[in-house]
Amino acid sequence: MVYESYPWKQDLLRRKRLIIKYNTAERFDKSYDSTYTVIEKGIFYSAFIIRKLIDCGGKLSDEADNYSIQVKAIKPLKHIDNLNRWPEEDSHDWEHEKQLTVAGKDICNWLIHSYLFFSEFEENGPMLAFCVSSDYDRNKILYKISMCDWLRYIDYIASDDIVGLSSHYDEKTGDYIYTRKERGTR
Repeated sequence: MVYESYPWKQDLLRRKRLIIKYNTAERFDKSYDSTYTVIEKGIFYSAFIIRKLIDCGGKLSDEADNYSIQVKAIKPLKHIDNLNRWPEEDSHDWEHEKQLTVAGKDICNWLIHSYLFFSEFEENGPMLAFCVSSDYDRNKILYKISMCDWLRYIDYIASDDIVGLSSHYDEKTGDYIYTRKERGTR
């Protein structure tokens, strides 16, 4: 349980700023490995923070809990295992990407439970998107998420405030159930 969401949301914004600061052609040219690591950590840490805030129940509005993102879905053509877990020309059906709308929380789950994770770059430039598949989905689907969409999601969560809350006590669970968490913004 997170006591106060504000410091976590501030850390989300810090992760976003680091991703933006490091996601440049100049940074990658100067030191590819360290630049990639900063961005990779920013993506994974932001996914954990968002998932934690959602799982706490009363820290984000219903709109933030249900935020959705457009992604591309790509089917694997080869069996994905420890020896075949990096993208190759013939590893996935790259020519037939399908557009899907998925919950932001699902992307967080895929990142937290990722089996595959790699990035797509602009030619001689910054990271445009990242691809992820969970340990559960690795032989079913690979998801491509635009970096711009991920950064918008971080902003949405970080700026979310609950300005109204409705709940009731549920005898069956012995706990309060939130029935409405109204969104406001900072």
